[in-house]
Amino acid sequence: MKPLSRLSAASDLTLGLIGAILAVAAWEISARTGLVDPAIFPSPSLAIRAAAERLTAETVADNLFWSLLRVFSGFLLGALAGAAVGIAAGWYRGFGALARPLIELLRPIPPLAWIPLAIIWFGLGEPSKFFIIFLGAFFPVVTAAYQGMRSIDPMLLKAAQTFGLSGVPLLLRVAVPAAAPDLATGVRIGWGLSFGVLVAAELIAADRGLGYMIINERNTGGSVGVIVVGILLIGALNLITDAAIGAAIKRWIGRWHGA
Repeated sequence: MKPLSRLSAASDLTLGLIGAILAVAAWEISARTGLVDPAIFPSPSLAIRAAAERLTAETVADNLFWSLLRVFSGFLLGALAGAAVGIAAGWYRGFGALARPLIELLRPIPPLAWIPLAIIWFGLGEPSKFFIIFLGAFFPVVTAAYQGMRSIDPMLLKAAQTFGLSGVPLLLRVAVPAAAPDLATGVRIGWGLSFGVLVAAELIAADRGLGYMIINERNTGGSVGVIVVGILLIGALNLITDAAIGAAIKRWIGRWHGA
C-alpha cells in the first residue's frame, strides 16, 4: 500500500490540475461569449495564437533562458547572503543587535525603488539586474533565518553542549539544522519574490528576457496576447522551478530530521 503522505500529495496534485483546467476553461468561455473584451483580455487560445504569429520558438527560448539566468543568479547571491547574515544575527547577539535595525529599515523598500541607484552603482549591464533580484531574495531569507535561529529550543542546545559541542561545531551541527524549516520557508518565499521583481529588473536597458518581451510589446503597441503569454510563462516557470526547489528542500531537511 502507498503511504498516506504520498496519496495525499497525489490527491493535492490532481485537485490542483483540475482547478487549473477549470480556471482556463472559464477564461476561454468568458472571452468567447463576450463576458470580457478579448481585445483587452484575450482568451488563452487567442493569446497563444497571437504569440505564435509574432514570436519564433527561438525567440521565446532565448527570453526564457535569460530570465531564468538572471533570476537564478540574483536569487543565489541573495539567498546565500541572507542565510549567512540571518544565521549570524540570530546566533551572535551583538551582531544581531547591530544588524537587525538596518535590515528592518531597508526591508520595506520595494526593489523597484532601488533601480536608479542600481544603474548608478552597476551601470546598465547585467549586474544591476542581478542586484534588483538579489534584493527580492535577500530580505525574506535573512528574516526567516534569523527567526529560525532565535526560535531554537534552548534545551536542544544545552543537550548538545553536554556532549561537548560548543562554538562553531554547535552552530553548524545543531543550530542550523534546527533552524532549517524556517530557513526553507524563507528560501521558497525568496524564490517567488525573485520572479516577482524580474520584470522590474528587466526594465534596466534589457534587450532579452520575458520582462523585456512584455514591456517591449506594450511600448511598441503590439499584441495583448503576447503580453498575456509572457506573464503566463513567468508564472509557469516559477511554478515548475518552485516545485523542484521544494522537493530538494524536503530531502535536505529530511536528511537532518530523519524524515
